Amino acid sequence: MEFLLFIVTIVALVWASVFFLRGNLLLGCLAVLLAGSCFGHPFWNATFGPIPLTIHRVLWVGLIGVCIVWRRLGRTDVKPLGPPEIAMYAFIAVVCLSALSHDWKTNNYNPLTALVLCYVMPAGIYWVIRQAQVSEGSQRIVFTALGGFGLYLALTGIAEVTGQYWVVFPRYIASPQHAEFFGRARGPLLNPAAGGFALSVCAFAGLMLWPYVGRKGRIALAAFSMACMVGVACSLTRSVWLGFGLGAMVLAGLALPKRLRLPLLGGSLLFAVVIAATQWDNIISFKRDKELSARATASSVELRPILARIAWNMFKDKPLFGCGYGQYMNEHGKYLSDHTTELPLEMGRPYVQHNVFLNLLAETGLTGMSLFILLLVLWSRDAWRLWRSPYAPLWARQQGLLFLTMMGPYISNATFHDVSLMPMANALLFFVAGLTAAVRGLVMSPEKAGKPAQPDRSFSWTGSIFHQPWWKTSS
Repeated sequence: MEFLLFIVTIVALVWASVFFLRGNLLLGCLAVLLAGSCFGHPFWNATFGPIPLTIHRVLWVGLIGVCIVWRRLGRTDVKPLGPPEIAMYAFIAVVCLSALSHDWKTNNYNPLTALVLCYVMPAGIYWVIRQAQVSEGSQRIVFTALGGFGLYLALTGIAEVTGQYWVVFPRYIASPQHAEFFGRARGPLLNPAAGGFALSVCAFAGLMLWPYVGRKGRIALAAFSMACMVGVACSLTRSVWLGFGLGAMVLAGLALPKRLRLPLLGGSLLFAVVIAATQWDNIISFKRDKELSARATASSVELRPILARIAWNMFKDKPLFGCGYGQYMNEHGKYLSDHTTELPLEMGRPYVQHNVFLNLLAETGLTGMSLFILLLVLWSRDAWRLWRSPYAPLWARQQGLLFLTMMGPYISNATFHDVSLMPMANALLFFVAGLTAAVRGLVMSPEKAGKPAQPDRSFSWTGSIFHQPWWKTSS
């Protein structure tokens, strides 16, 4: 064992040296994201004193160290702070103070662990990637890598639902030791909501390659889209279905030629209404986990207003700063005896909060929740400005479009699940936001990007505007 650890250490040092000399911060952040998603704690973990180690946590520490050194050497693209960064740092500060001013050792250091994994590490990825040197080439690598990861998630999910576990990798996905959500497309994150969110974002990222490929490439992307839709369906999670649909509508509404937008969006909306009207009972109640009945699926819908009422009662008691980050499970039992409502609040005792915003409201009060909503609004505003910029080339504008489409899956899943407790889901959110900030800081001025030669603001799905691509005329 010691010899194996020695070999691993030597290999890690060699690759660290190569990355330090020839690496790229953007690709380093991508490596941390993918390693944490596929090779996280269930795949491998060890302890270094009281500190639990995983592959992506070690990579994250190394990435932060390299970024600090490169910043001192002038090898980073340092950008001035903007309103989103100020809001993000204020939010992280509030969450840190909330966690550390209460009993952060409770439940085996759960508040401190959640703070580091769910917010500090994603914020570190944002800080690093915003200083990375981005280009058209690196942007295409990101779209390709995320698209490939999305295809892996889709095929893995299909294999899980059909019981073809012999093709599933890593093997822990099919392990009986992880019984929760077994039988659904949960993927390497072991959670259908987190996996579905990641699959949705990666599907949209892969479609960003459409303008750069030929006819055969577009046929492959069409097949890729179908595989991703089947993978989303295999999640058997309503918020994932809704989020993917919302993201697809945003993508179609902003990227399709104007003559196609209204018919396709109108037809899709009509189809959704018909399905909801005719299949509502089946949507509400169906068997999804192998160990759960259809009645249990329906009860998850009934649970949401109960958890919302508990969070509201907690907010009324401590409206400004909440009960403390990570303290929900210790405190919510005090608010189950509300006799002013007919809701059976006692049903919510064993459950964590199933809504990101309500959880922040209960734990960090109006201060924390407002800052987080402000952060999402500012990120979305900057992404919209990037997409509509008359100065940015296509590859840069597509990054703004990717963030806007990501908001559909994120808001949908965050409304029905506390995806902030799923560390790599938050890491993906901050990764895409950080890359959007990096690209926007690079191209959002006439001096840096030049003026466009083509006034059309959408990228064509037919390729007609790419006989002489205007984005190549940018300096």
